[in-house]
Amino acid sequence: MRLAILWLVSVAAVSNARTLQGVLGDAQEAVGLRPAPPFAHFASHVAESLTAPSFTSATTAALAGIAAIDATEATLGPMFLDHAETVGAGVTSGTVASQRSFAQGSLFGQPFNQLGLDTPPVLLKRTPTGQPGSPALLGIRLRYDLDVHVWATAIAVTHGFTDDVDGSVVLPIIHTALACGVFARVVRATGPNGGAFMPVHHAPTAGGFVEPVDATGVGDLVARGKYHLGFIPPPWSVAVTMEVQFPTGNPEQLHGTGDYWLTPGLDVALPLKRLRAELDATASLDVDVTNAMRSQALYGTSASIVLWPRHLAAIVEFMGQSQLETTFRPHDTDVLVLTPQGIAPDPLLGLGWSQRLDQFNFAFGLRAILGHGIMVFANGVVPLNRSVGVRPQGVVPTLGLGAAF
Repeated sequence: MRLAILWLVSVAAVSNARTLQGVLGDAQEAVGLRPAPPFAHFASHVAESLTAPSFTSATTAALAGIAAIDATEATLGPMFLDHAETVGAGVTSGTVASQRSFAQGSLFGQPFNQLGLDTPPVLLKRTPTGQPGSPALLGIRLRYDLDVHVWATAIAVTHGFTDDVDGSVVLPIIHTALACGVFARVVRATGPNGGAFMPVHHAPTAGGFVEPVDATGVGDLVARGKYHLGFIPPPWSVAVTMEVQFPTGNPEQLHGTGDYWLTPGLDVALPLKRLRAELDATASLDVDVTNAMRSQALYGTSASIVLWPRHLAAIVEFMGQSQLETTFRPHDTDVLVLTPQGIAPDPLLGLGWSQRLDQFNFAFGLRAILGHGIMVFANGVVPLNRSVGVRPQGVVPTLGLGAAF
């Protein structure tokens, strides 16, 4: 018993790795647990989920960056999806878009501040009960309380080389912040192989928040080329795109993926002139050149309508991503836990990583033309399936300002 109490109140030195991923991976040391592979894998999985390059992740500069590319092309058209129209020969457009992705969030449906709240105790050790040959099982009820903030600003420049060909470059600037709390309480199994669990007397809840960490840096640089297919008969407008993403962001600070990505895509637009509206659709294959298992399909549809001719339009969009295969090895985060049936393996904090990160979002917003080639827009993004991967709570806002000259 004395050993249990000494273990509980001991606090190990926090790792000197002051990256967000490093702090998350070492947070268990705040309650005296030694570094172990499941904790490091857990931190890596969370980072990978946060930095997935898609227009549905709503967690990094992905949304802000995509919104910044095509936003200034016309009154009508999508905001986050690629637009089939080009800017035109000799025209250059520039956009700055900002987004705050998190204040609170969830991980596979568990709120960030309640991770592990209802999971079985993690097996710690056996301890003598005073009766020879009858050891007791000692476990720890482990809970995480995460506070993750992500702010992203993307700067995009597009230039039209001909009426049918333009090129774009997007540079995201990302600020990330993490406060990580870890709390633990020692429990003792009432039976030799499990059963009910009772708190160890004189062993109060231990832990607390480790020193917060934050970082600001560039994200992954994106370059995109677009070719408008002029031979498609009107009213249809079709374009093909090729996008390249470079690993210029630091993945350990949640600024980038650390991989090269190649994304061919197809964009379709159908103007509805009588209604002063437009329908758009896009589909692309997001290929991770560095790690093919992370490749995914991106797709979406959009509808826009003029509310005030040449001045104001409203846009709604559906955006989706579907991974081609499961990227995580689900047993990487397994730990031994105490259950009423005995000792069994279970994912750390009860989080199963076996499913694909297929995510869907709904977006809505306004685009206003101020004259002299200046445009502003405001959008909100609502996650539709909050139980998959890392998802923000509430509506994610995106604001932007652009100009064409």
